[in-house]
Amino acid sequence: MEKRPLIPDVPGFRDLTTRAERIALLIYLPIHVVALPRLLPYLAAFVPGMSSAQLNVLYYVVGLAFMLIFCRGLLRAGFDAALDRLGLFVISVATAWLLELALNMIISSLAVIAGMELGSSPNNDAIEAMLPGSGNLIFAIAVFMAPLVEEPIFRGLAFGALHRRSRAAAWIVSTLLFSLYHVWNYALSDPRLLLYAILYIPGALALNWSYERTSSIWAPIAYHMLTNAIALSQL
Repeated sequence: MEKRPLIPDVPGFRDLTTRAERIALLIYLPIHVVALPRLLPYLAAFVPGMSSAQLNVLYYVVGLAFMLIFCRGLLRAGFDAALDRLGLFVISVATAWLLELALNMIISSLAVIAGMELGSSPNNDAIEAMLPGSGNLIFAIAVFMAPLVEEPIFRGLAFGALHRRSRAAAWIVSTLLFSLYHVWNYALSDPRLLLYAILYIPGALALNWSYERTSSIWAPIAYHMLTNAIALSQL
C-alpha cells in the first residue's frame, strides 16, 4: 500500500492523495465533466416525468459514490489533517472568504471600466430556474453533494498533483479547469458564454488558497459548501 504523506508541524502544503487515488480521479475527470452531462439527458427520454433537478441529483449521486469508494482515504486523511491543525483550518476558510470578496470587487470594477455587463452566469440562471418546486433537491446538490464531488477533482487532483512539479501550474490549471467547468456546457451553443468563466475565478483562487494553507481537502469542501449556501440564499 502506498504510504500517505505526513502533515508537518509547521504550515506547508502536502498533497495527501495517493498515486492510486490520482489515477482514479484522472479516469473519472472526463466522465464527470464530459460523458455524464452528455449521456444523462438521454435517460430522461426513458423515465417520464424526470425533472432537471432529479437528473442533477443522479449526476452527483454517481460522483459521490465514486468519491466514497475510490477517494475515501483522501477524505479521511484530509479530515485528520483538519483536526490536527483546527485553528489553521478555520482561519484559512475565513481568509478564503475575505479573499474571494476582494477579488470579486476587483473583477467587478475591471468589468465596469471595460464596459462589460456580465450579470448572472448561465449556470446560476439554470439553478434558479430549477428552484421552484425543487428547492430542497437543489440545496442538497449545491451545498452537500457538489463540493464533495468537485473538490477532490479540482483540488485533490488538478491542484495537488501539479503542485508536486510546479506551484504556479497548480494554481493556473486548477483555476482554469474549475472556472471553465461551470460554463463550457452552455458555451457549446454560444461560445460567447465562455466569458462567464471569469466570474468563477475568485472562487477558484479562494478554494486553492484554503487547500494550500491546510493540506486538507475538507477546507475547500467546507468553503465550497458555505459559498454555495450563501449564493442559494440570494437567488
